[in-house]
Formats: sequence, C-alpha cells, structure tokens
Amino acid sequence: MTQVETQNTPPEPSNSGKGKVFFERAEQVAETGNWDFAIELFIEGIKREPGNIDQGHQRLRDMAMNRTAQGGKGPGMGDKFKHRLGKDPEQNLVNSAFLLAKEPGSQQFMNQLRQAASKLELDTVVKWVCDIMLESQRLAKRQNPKLLMALVEDFAAMNEFQQAMAACEMARVISPDDAVIQQTLGDLSAKYTMHKGKYGEEGDFIEKVADLEGQQKLMEQDHLVQSDEFLLKQIENARSEYLADPEVSGKINGLVDTLLKMTDESYEGEAISVLEKAHRDSGAYQYKLRIGDIKIKQMTRRYRKLVKVGDTDAAKKQLRAQLAFELEEYKERSINYPTDLKLKFELGRRQYLAALYDDAISSLQQAQRDPRHHLASMSYLGQAFEAKGWMREATETYTKALEGEMSEEKSKDLRYNLGNVQEKMGDLDGAREQFSTVAQADFNYKDVRKRLDAVNSAISEKGRTPDA
Repeated sequence: MTQVETQNTPPEPSNSGKGKVFFERAEQVAETGNWDFAIELFIEGIKREPGNIDQGHQRLRDMAMNRTAQGGKGPGMGDKFKHRLGKDPEQNLVNSAFLLAKEPGSQQFMNQLRQAASKLELDTVVKWVCDIMLESQRLAKRQNPKLLMALVEDFAAMNEFQQAMAACEMARVISPDDAVIQQTLGDLSAKYTMHKGKYGEEGDFIEKVADLEGQQKLMEQDHLVQSDEFLLKQIENARSEYLADPEVSGKINGLVDTLLKMTDESYEGEAISVLEKAHRDSGAYQYKLRIGDIKIKQMTRRYRKLVKVGDTDAAKKQLRAQLAFELEEYKERSINYPTDLKLKFELGRRQYLAALYDDAISSLQQAQRDPRHHLASMSYLGQAFEAKGWMREATETYTKALEGEMSEEKSKDLRYNLGNVQEKMGDLDGAREQFSTVAQADFNYKDVRKRLDAVNSAISEKGRTPDA
C-alpha cells in the first residue's frame, strides 16, 4: 500500500450503483434462509462494486455469520478449487470474498482478501478487513506474529497508528525478544504522537499530546470484554455528561446505553427513569419504545430463569404476562409507525399466539408486503385461517407461499401445515403428497412419520392402495 493520509484519500472508484440490484436481491434471498444463493448474489454485486463496504462486504459478512451460526458448512474442495487464487487481483478479491463468506472465521481467507484489496488500492476495503483480522487475532487462542506484522504495515500506511500499535503489541507478547518488533513498536509510538499532535502545525504540541489516562481509556475500549470497573467508570462519565445536558438526545441515549451494558435490573431501572423523563419532556415516542424493549428483555430473562429452575407453572404465567405486555406494546408501536411493516408482522405474530385470529389476519395481510417477512407472514396467516376453521383460505395461503424461494426448513414447515389442513378437509391424497415430501427431506421432522402412516392407513381403508 502507498503511504496515505486517511482523511485526504481521494474517493475510490466504486462503479457506484452497478451492484445495487444484486445487493438488494441478495438481501431478499437471505431473508428466506437460502444462504448459498444469497452469497452468489452478493459476490455478483461485489464484482461490479469491489469497493462497496456497506451494501457489499459488510452485509455479506453479516449474513455469513448468521449462516455459520445456523450450521452452515465451510467451502468444500470443489469451492476451494473453483475459487483458488490466480494472477488477476480483481478475481482474487471476488474469490476470497466468496470463500470468506463460506468460512467467516478463516484467517487465511481474510488475509487473501486483504492482499487482493491492497493490490487494487481499495484502501477502505483494506481498512475494513484489517479491523476484522485484528479483532480475530485478539480472540484467537494462538496469535500469528507474521500476520500481525502484516497488519501493522497496512495500518501504519493508512496512518491508523492505534490499530498498528495494538497489532504490534500482540506480536511483541508472542516474541518478546524480537528486536525488529521492539523497534517497530517504538517507531509507531513516536509516529502516533507526531500524527495526533500535528507537530509542526499551528498550536502547542505539548497540549495536543494525549495524557496517559486518555490512552488507557482507548486501550480499555478496544478490549472485547470490558471489566465491571471500566463499565462503572463509563456510567459515571455518561451520567455526568447527561446531567450537564439532560435534554440532549445524544446524552440521554449515551447514558442509557452504558447503563444497559451492566445487564442488571437496578441499572436498567435507572435507564427506564432517564427515558421516562425524556419522554415526558420531549414527547418523543422513541424513548417510550426503548422502555418497552428494556422491559421485554427483563421479562424474557425472568422466564428463562424460571424454566432453568424447573418452575413450569410460574414460567407459563410469566410467558402469558409477557405476551399481554408485548401485544399492547406492538399495537402502540404500529400506531406510531403505521408504515413499518416489520412492526405489523411482530404485532400479527403475537395476535396469533394470543388467539386473536381476526386481528392477526388483518396485521399479517399487511406485513406480507414486506419481502423480509413475506414467508413468515404467510405461514402465520395460514395458521390463523386454519384456527378459525377457514380451511380453503388456509390451503390457498400455504400453496401460494410455497411458490416462492425459501430454505428447506421453511418449505418443510409450510408443507407440513398444508398437509395438516388437507387431511382435515378430507383431501387424503393431497395430505399424503405433502407429508411424503417432508418425510423424504427430513424423516425426523415433528411427527411426520406418524402423520404419513395415518394418511396411508386411511387411504387403504377406503379400499385402495396409498400409491393408487
């Protein structure tokens, strides 16, 4: 990489807009759980906009992390061969992005992406992937000094001296007797001081040098797990800033954010009090919404504790109370944000769970217009029709939902529900087809084996074989 001043770096050619249609389609497909197809779409977008972080690389990584969390497998030998490195840095970047999406924790694929972006002089991509690699090295059981020093070089080239020093310090811990690392760390410290103080420019250099306490705060903030002592200091500072300007939104939310980091009901109570005052003073609904979020988290925590200790009756009572609270909460949110279809879905889902089927149908019919929640809305909508005894409407809803793209898991759920309705309507052949399809995909799904056996027995009793 070339030595650059980050703030003065000219905009990188992004081929702005050329990947938009692929990124948007990838988001829609990701909502269905079809992760691999979504990855392909994101990659097509990145081919056209290799420097697009927000819609491209970062969103792909977010989706890749979700895919991995839900059991998504890494790249197979075929994937690795097809996306192997070559001489073309643009193709190397695309191939590395694909492999990293399949295995987001791979240091090898991160490094390949960093090297390709560096050759293409995509400094924003280099900075993005270097930050990920540094955090990954922090969490690794065994750090890689060679990789860390490569990060040091890239960070320093971008004048990101704090990150460079963090990487160099990690390398020093691994190799405490390495004179080159020791010298590099000293040089970085001097460069950081010069850069932050803008030595030689107008103003007093001494006054611009960070004090030791300030540097310590920056180091603590960089740790993934922060100590209670540090969090209490954060709360104290945020509280002081809030008391100085209690009507400033940033100060209000800043204090609330720090209080909630403690995950303790006494601090959450203070956060609620701060938000209640802000709501009274300003009338802004956003503060009341945050109060609701806090209370829902508290209720969920209480429910899980009751389940853990085995108090089933108390857990059920707590769950009913939480559902009643969330019903009113999401009803109010939908009134305040009438065009937010995600809120319509959340409200409809809770209305269904509360057996308010007419209300649920109304909410879910609106929510299904949102591509992100289309399938889930259709599933609950079909169940609401079924609960009302409207079997024809339920059947048509499930059938229509199955026409779209979706993950295997969602397909199994919809087909199982459709088979259940068809069996109730006496359409044994239709029910058998759906149960059979589910059983072939997942023999252990719910009670599908028993359901298929029952339907086949019913068909046999009518004097014909199940396959007739």
